[in-house]
Amino acid sequence: MITRDILSQLSKYIDPKRLSVNESELKSVAKDESSLEGQVPSVLVYPVTSLEVSKVIQLAYTYGIKVTARGSGTSLEGNSIPEDGGMVIDFSRMNRIIEIREDDLQVTVEPGVIYNNLNESLKEYGLFFPPSPGGSSDIATIGGMVSTNASGIYSIKYGGTRESILKLTVVTGTGEILELGNHCFKSSSGYHLLGLICGSEGTLAIVTEITLRLRGIPERHDRFAYSFHEELQAALAISEMMKYALDIAALEYLDRHCIASLNQLKSYGLEEKPIIFFELQGSESRIRETKDYIHAISKDYDGQVMTLTSEENPWEIRHHITTAISLRKQGTRIIRNDIAFPISKLPDIVQRCYQKAQNDHLMVHAFGHVGLGILHVLCLADPNNKEEWVKAERFNREMIEYAIEIGGSTSGEHGIGLSLKPYMEKEHGKSLDMMKAIKKLFDPKNILNPSKIFP
Repeated sequence: MITRDILSQLSKYIDPKRLSVNESELKSVAKDESSLEGQVPSVLVYPVTSLEVSKVIQLAYTYGIKVTARGSGTSLEGNSIPEDGGMVIDFSRMNRIIEIREDDLQVTVEPGVIYNNLNESLKEYGLFFPPSPGGSSDIATIGGMVSTNASGIYSIKYGGTRESILKLTVVTGTGEILELGNHCFKSSSGYHLLGLICGSEGTLAIVTEITLRLRGIPERHDRFAYSFHEELQAALAISEMMKYALDIAALEYLDRHCIASLNQLKSYGLEEKPIIFFELQGSESRIRETKDYIHAISKDYDGQVMTLTSEENPWEIRHHITTAISLRKQGTRIIRNDIAFPISKLPDIVQRCYQKAQNDHLMVHAFGHVGLGILHVLCLADPNNKEEWVKAERFNREMIEYAIEIGGSTSGEHGIGLSLKPYMEKEHGKSLDMMKAIKKLFDPKNILNPSKIFP
């Protein structure tokens, strides 16, 4: 419990105007975008420097206060749901772009910087930070992306967040400030602590400063789409394309149910068939050559070129997918997963997904960065219909367990949070004990996001 004495001590390190115990403010940070129940913290802190974060964590360490870092709260697995009665450190006011090193293709930012805002600022330098989290690029923070090792539509070409991190400033569970990494693109010096922090969901340390590798904005791009008669045909075409390592910048799959949802929300008037959206980048000749391969492979699986008007940007259409699904049927809630698997298994995963959904009469929508071997499967079910809800939960569980069995992963990009903890032992086995030991080294009193990841 956070007492008045503790609040008094906090106010020595943080301007009281950036501390809140207001009930409505506390409730506003009680949950994230997952369907899980929220937990109301006892205090909300808005730091503006790494030193302030350090002082706050030192105090939390002394009194054993549970701490959860928060960006925009867009996490989907309960990653940023706080501890009941604990503390939330909100990074919305640490949103500065500290330094753009254009000659080194690097930028240093605070964790509260919004993804789209960063790239808007980089445009004049001809640079960008590539991952582009689908559906949340206008609200996702860089700190949140580091937390879950987020990926996005361009990750097939440039990798996820982890591949672009060069340097981090972090605060451990004792309040110690560490500088990790350097300004080199490649290093063979010491353990890869950056890789440990990225994807750790704020359980090892709290990130307060991030240096990212940037890429040059491509000289040209071409966006286009193919539709298919069946979902399996689309999956087979994608698997074939990946086998030939085609130079594709973005490849997004949406099944017919996703298209129906988008039409319902936005009146796009798209033909309700499974669709693959593509983007190619580079020289005109390279784009043309790759596009010819894509056309030939798509044609082998009865794919048809889909005409997009100049107003129909595929990534703007894709941006609305989760909202469209959530609003498709009144009275239902989403049960989701973001399974990852070897790309050759995509057709098998897709076939299994729709067969199971059909057998149990479930409303399932599948989409995602399938070129990476990541599929988001969202099932709509009525929580007040016990039979339907149980079937939906069983469907979700069986899809995750099957992904693990075939050499895949519980999560491709959303992280573990609270929802996926039960699958960690099945995926990681004895190495889970090593993860717990690392957690204890960084956070000896288990105060940093303590309920997440581990079962």
